[in-house]
Amino acid sequence: MNSVDEPLSVLFGLLFTLVGPIKVIPAFHAMTSEMGVQERNWLAIKAAAYGALGIGLAALIGSAQIDKVGISPGTIGTAAGLVLAIVGLMPLIGIETKTEPATPPDALSLAFPVLLPPHAFGLILLISLYIPSTEGRLGIAIVGAILMAINAVAMLLAVPILKRVGITPLRIFGAVFGILQLALGIQILFWGISVGMAPK
Repeated sequence: MNSVDEPLSVLFGLLFTLVGPIKVIPAFHAMTSEMGVQERNWLAIKAAAYGALGIGLAALIGSAQIDKVGISPGTIGTAAGLVLAIVGLMPLIGIETKTEPATPPDALSLAFPVLLPPHAFGLILLISLYIPSTEGRLGIAIVGAILMAINAVAMLLAVPILKRVGITPLRIFGAVFGILQLALGIQILFWGISVGMAPK
């Protein structure tokens, strides 16, 4: 893999673990259980489109703004790792994070922060700082579009999926992903601290 493809594949894997269909399906089903099929499906498509747009803007604009204010990659890594670790730890110790949008939910409040919580943006910014080329940032936007398309399909099929497999397997996978998120957050946190403390 080349220098652009490798971080992009890592980013896709991380985002799939953090905000992929395993976590999206139960949340979306709970939020839209009172909606009609057509309204629910349209909401899923619009929210996924907003999510893809958010990832693209974070890659194309966010990292440029960070460069302007002089925030280092190590600082971004420390902040992103800290948030990842905290969010990953909370459900493991019995504290549930509340990400439900307004009632009834709208596409923007479903996209942010349900499909894309703040810690996901931290990872996107961190990766974009290491592939700052136009090709790299365009690649991040494409990764975001692919992930949100997968989430859109998962939300459209949430009812039959839950009828077939039930909520328990998704919760088990969610717990496993939570442990991975905690470990990832700690690893990025330590990396950010080590980079920040390294001799210039």
